[in-house]
Amino acid sequence: MGNPFYLQEIPVDAPLCDREKELKELRSYAEAGANVVLFSPRRFGKTSLVKRVQSLLAAKGAVVIFADFFGVGSVEDVAARLARAVYGFTHGKPSLWKKALRTLLSFRPVLKPDPSGGISLSVEPATAGRSGLDLLEETIDSLYHFTEDSKRLVQIALDEFQEIVTLKEAPKIEAVLRTHIQRQKASYFFIGSRRRVLLGIFNERQRPFFQSAINYPLGPLPAADLGNFITWQFKEHGKSCTEDMGLRLASSVDCHPYYSEKLGFFVYEMAEAVTEETIRAGLQKLIVSEKPVFEAILQGLSPHQRLLLKALALEPPKKILAGSYIQRHALGSTGGVQHSTKQLEDLDLIERKGDPEQWQLVDPVLAMWLKSTG
Repeated sequence: MGNPFYLQEIPVDAPLCDREKELKELRSYAEAGANVVLFSPRRFGKTSLVKRVQSLLAAKGAVVIFADFFGVGSVEDVAARLARAVYGFTHGKPSLWKKALRTLLSFRPVLKPDPSGGISLSVEPATAGRSGLDLLEETIDSLYHFTEDSKRLVQIALDEFQEIVTLKEAPKIEAVLRTHIQRQKASYFFIGSRRRVLLGIFNERQRPFFQSAINYPLGPLPAADLGNFITWQFKEHGKSCTEDMGLRLASSVDCHPYYSEKLGFFVYEMAEAVTEETIRAGLQKLIVSEKPVFEAILQGLSPHQRLLLKALALEPPKKILAGSYIQRHALGSTGGVQHSTKQLEDLDLIERKGDPEQWQLVDPVLAMWLKSTG
């Protein structure tokens, strides 16, 4: 039997741990035409969950569009990703494809054979001379015309939506999108993992999207449910795992969905039975496999941010601004700690733990790696 644990995005038809409540609620919100801000730490399964919701809606005839804004580089790129997402869903559906060609006036699709024997789809501007905010406004207005006379439910998901704030035209982008989205007969899911930044878009009074969507946090998986799911996965695929060991495996990574899946993958490959020893060995493989990701994260930080991040991994403080803590970890001034704390929170690398001065790393395996580096 093949390994039941996934290193990539979990397919929509694969077994899913828990999340029945979230699936039901998000589907209901979409069917009611509501907009939702779906947020959680990185790799908590937001994208997989939304694609599963969209798959259920599409099976009932809904139009579902998924655009990923991660790493978006310009206003034109925002517009192009929206257009490509529409053409991506409608390709192979003749009536919707014709409608997209008729209404999406800012971009035209470009279809080319790819090396795997399939078809790759990209877009290019339909006319020269359109750029920036004008192109985005034309695209989102075209999307309005695509959805306005549709007799189908329309659900649009914008993944890593907070990335638009990295663009210099961010305030105008927010205003353009809000103006047109509020006219559309569609449900929008705004998805993101930089929680402070994403929630600021929808909860700061002066911002265009203020109070325009339901805030929906995606929490951690319950330890008992995740442990039982892991145990079941091992047993269904011919290997031994007691309930205690399933729970131990999940708890060793703080029940983090992605890391539980990846740790399960390594342990499954290593042995016929899950034991304390195989979990420890799997954890070492997990940390080594994530090392390049963690090194890239550190390279993007200032020296003081790196220093503070490591201090929090080694010793989560009761009071981050306590003089003894700052001195013990050579963190310099109180002002410097305050500034780095805000920056690390904006990057969703650290989060408060109860008291306003108690902070911890969001990523449990990053914390393990930082501790191991001395």
